[in-house]
Amino acid sequence: MTSSIGICALQCGTDCWCFGYQAATSTCRTLRSCHDKNSVGPEDGWVYYKPTDCDEGWTKYNGHCYIRNTTALSQPEAMSACQQFGAYLLEVDDVKENHWVTSTLLKDVYCSNDYFCTTWTGGNDIETEGVFVWGYSGTPVTFTNWDAWNPDDMHNPSEEIDCVEMFYTGQWNDKPCDSATSFICEK
Repeated sequence: MTSSIGICALQCGTDCWCFGYQAATSTCRTLRSCHDKNSVGPEDGWVYYKPTDCDEGWTKYNGHCYIRNTTALSQPEAMSACQQFGAYLLEVDDVKENHWVTSTLLKDVYCSNDYFCTTWTGGNDIETEGVFVWGYSGTPVTFTNWDAWNPDDMHNPSEEIDCVEMFYTGQWNDKPCDSATSFICEK
């Protein structure tokens, strides 16, 4: 498999604990355990990397790196912006991650009205109404933290309210994907 070291690092970002890269052949091997690196060695031109730190400005949590961008973009534009960082829009796996996001990345946000202080996640139900998936991984949204009366797109079928945003309080809301709000990237 031919790739660059950057592509190799991106592949490792969500699927492995470390990776090997052989520059002579532009070959990448993602490894589930850093102890697996004994299967190929430096004598073969392999160099091993263990992504442990986040880039400047990013915050680490549970093996992932996060950054909040206050530029107001539509969800598709925010997805593209995250891709420029080799990242994707926030995919919240559980209540602990949801709490961490609000207590760390959104802790300095305060608004008198929740609807003015939101940030995009990568969730949407564009394909099937009422069935939310994460835009990057394509996996079903299994943990939710909907605000009262949400998701409300199912109650207003004539409206296209298909994308998931998070209030600074950690509650979720569905809204039109072309609305502009801040966003959180994850990698």
